[in-house]
Amino acid sequence: MGESDVMKKEAPPGTDLSKRGAKKERSVHRPRAGLILLILSGLFTLYIPVHLYWLTFVPGNFAFTGILFGGLLLACGIIGWFMPSYVRVLGIFGILLSILSLMGALGGMVIGMLLGIVGGCLCVAWDGGKSLGQAGTDGGSSDEKVEIRESATG
Repeated sequence: MGESDVMKKEAPPGTDLSKRGAKKERSVHRPRAGLILLILSGLFTLYIPVHLYWLTFVPGNFAFTGILFGGLLLACGIIGWFMPSYVRVLGIFGILLSILSLMGALGGMVIGMLLGIVGGCLCVAWDGGKSLGQAGTDGGSSDEKVEIRESATG
């Protein structure tokens, strides 16, 4: 039998298959897991104060801090998603806000606090300069090679 129509069919002339790889590479340059955990932490932290909104602004009550910290945690996750260059700073703020949320919203039932700490640590530890396949392939930079030659020659 002959080839099927599917095998004979070529890609339309306007389709550029190399763009798919570019999209994949761009998506790698963002710490998805850490940012998703920060967003979930903000939602967990907001859960209790939002359900107690009638009690939030009573004098002497700290429930408004739960709304404040939960909103800031949520904002850290969303801002980090759109501006990956600030992810490390936002991760540090996420860790601090998660720990402080224990005071105002019981840390989002403690689950929100733990998610925020782990997500913030992932964001701080993220290295956006290296992609997965290129780590350690160059064998050292040219500056290091020059320094080695200079020290060897005196």
